[in-house]
Amino acid sequence: MDAEMDIDQLRRRHKAELVERALSIYQAGAMESQTKNYWIERLLSGHSVQEFLSRLKSGTYYPDEQETFEEAPASDSIGRLRVLDNDLELHAGLKRKLWVKLENFSGTVLQTTPEEPVFIAYHWYQENGEVYEFDGVRTPIPKPVGSGEEIEAQINLTPPAEPGNYELMVTIVHEGRCWMEDTGLAVSKAALEVQDYDGRGLTRHALSVFKQMHAAEMEVMH
Repeated sequence: MDAEMDIDQLRRRHKAELVERALSIYQAGAMESQTKNYWIERLLSGHSVQEFLSRLKSGTYYPDEQETFEEAPASDSIGRLRVLDNDLELHAGLKRKLWVKLENFSGTVLQTTPEEPVFIAYHWYQENGEVYEFDGVRTPIPKPVGSGEEIEAQINLTPPAEPGNYELMVTIVHEGRCWMEDTGLAVSKAALEVQDYDGRGLTRHALSVFKQMHAAEMEVMH
């Protein structure tokens, strides 16, 4: 646990320094702390540094969802779930957070409770379309989403253990009943590259700890 905290703290410090340095370069040091924290969290979850810098240049610090064309869901769709992060940096077997947006078009509330065990999860597919991992990590829906409502949330994601090109489908599972892409939830696949982790942002000690933890985790998995 101490090793995990060490790595997380180092990554957070690295991203915070990156944000502060970028702000000083683009003379945006007066940016509110809330906005600074927003970008630190986005970068920690793998958001593109290039987009962050382009936002600073243009003076628009928050991503504008209207810039991206969104295909309208089918009229019989019960909802839509999509990935918000762009230009994701994924490293083999390295757990991370992912921003998603959930919209509820149905007449029922989407929530995670003992009575309604509904979770956001995912499938990984190989480049040739074959399933690599079907039962992805579950993340509880952070709060009830009523009919006509929407939320943005971070979910837990573990990339494939081997580097390569994959497709990710984020979806919702109603435990013991169904995967909701089969019952009208609009989802899509995102083509993503998974890279080897090179230890950027970590000290030599932290990198050594990370490699030991990763090797132990891979041994347990096999």
